[in-house]
Amino acid sequence: MSRNIIFCIIGITLGFMIGFFFANAGWDVRPPAVDNLRRAATAEGAPRQAPPLNPQQQSGQLPPDHPSLGGGSSAASSAQLQAAMDLADRNPRDYDAQMTAAANFYQVRDFNKAVVYLNRALAIKPNDRDALTGMGQTKYQLGDYTGAATYFAKILAQNPTDADARTSLGDTYFQRQPPDYDRAIAEYRKALDIDPKHEHALAALADTLLRKGDKAKARDTIDKLAAINPSHGALPTLRSMLSRK
Repeated sequence: MSRNIIFCIIGITLGFMIGFFFANAGWDVRPPAVDNLRRAATAEGAPRQAPPLNPQQQSGQLPPDHPSLGGGSSAASSAQLQAAMDLADRNPRDYDAQMTAAANFYQVRDFNKAVVYLNRALAIKPNDRDALTGMGQTKYQLGDYTGAATYFAKILAQNPTDADARTSLGDTYFQRQPPDYDRAIAEYRKALDIDPKHEHALAALADTLLRKGDKAKARDTIDKLAAINPSHGALPTLRSMLSRK
């Protein structure tokens, strides 16, 4: 693996890493009844999810529907993943290398591997928002909603006005078994106090209110979302849910 390819990996991956960690990709692990809604509420342009890729795969085709890791051939994408991992392992105190490897493993849904590199990144920068968010989202994908909440809470301890982290914290309460709808609603409302036009928080709040049977408040929230973004992907599902309640 040439130095040029390795540097290319870092540049490409860091460029879209925020997209992976802040797109709330955890929506797609909702129960089937809310799967479409929660995916629709994800930020536009979020990466498609794909089966895990064996990092040792150096040639041949990627799994079906596997998203590109930065362009080029399928074999090159697989090689980029391996190179990112190798670079991080050779430089365990290099924050950027750890985050690059974590982002690559997160993208291919190898969340346990992502946790390894995120732990290294957090050992270097314990209060870094990107690393905390990445760990929160990765724990969320693993179904560890209590663990995910811990990392979103750390972000909020540093910045209580972070609407994205507040919304993600609400998502962790929504996902628990049994769901804690009241705490989820409280967090979504706090996020909306910070940013009244936060579309994710509005869609999630409307969904959760519907599940609690609060049709009037859900309708009001859906109307607010429609006023902000009439073409929001969650609106058809929310309106369908509202009509059935």
